Amino acid sequence: MTVQIFIVVAKNRPDLYEYFRAGLAGVDGVEVIVDRRLRADDDVIPALPSRPSERRAAPDIYDQLEQRGFVIVRLPA
Repeated sequence: MTVQIFIVVAKNRPDLYEYFRAGLAGVDGVEVIVDRRLRADDDVIPALPSRPSERRAAPDIYDQLEQRGFVIVRLPA
């Protein structure tokens, strides 16, 4: 079984992108990518109103990306 690992770096953290890209260059099964999702503050699409019932009780991967500036995602291939 091959494991594919993605390190997703927040758009506003080019320093982390360069750090991971240089440090993991040539490592098989690892790819460093920049988060390309659109955010409300990108002024491209309007933000949808949130409903209190939809708020997550526990932090998820998007919360971690915002807090740390990167997330590591492991996918079995």
